[in-house]
Amino acid sequence: MIESRPGASAVSGKLGRRLVLAGVVGILLPLGLFGWAWLMATLFPDSPLCGHYTGCLGFLVQAWAVGRWVAIVLAWPLLYLLRIRSAWPIALLAALFLATIWRLAEALPFSLADVSLKLIVFSGVIAYPAAAWLAMPRTPRWLLALSIALLLAVYVFASLFAA
Repeated sequence: MIESRPGASAVSGKLGRRLVLAGVVGILLPLGLFGWAWLMATLFPDSPLCGHYTGCLGFLVQAWAVGRWVAIVLAWPLLYLLRIRSAWPIALLAALFLATIWRLAEALPFSLADVSLKLIVFSGVIAYPAAAWLAMPRTPRWLLALSIALLLAVYVFASLFAA
């Protein structure tokens, strides 16, 4: 039997599926944080984390402080469950993307608080598809190395301005 290589449409279809599912992971993890904050605010409306003027934003701040690191840890099982293979490299690379995006969002001036909030909320939708694309076996290693170097440079640059 003659075996042929898959066509370009088959490869791009797998890539598209991989990127969309990685984006789903990037959406589910922040939704989990918001869901936890909402559940805590619903169950404990008289908590000291709920203020008269701010509502229960304290629960959201608490969810962000701990939950973002929990979300990074939960990314690997979720990627694996959605059958996005090479889940470990994707999760590790996405963690680097997420830490860089978060540091950049924290470094932005207060006048750009809305941009910072959008960066934080949509960081997973940016990080996981980008990591899934860079972690593909056919991606050139020089591109992966260049991407990691740029991420580290942005992280250091943002850290200098956040202090």
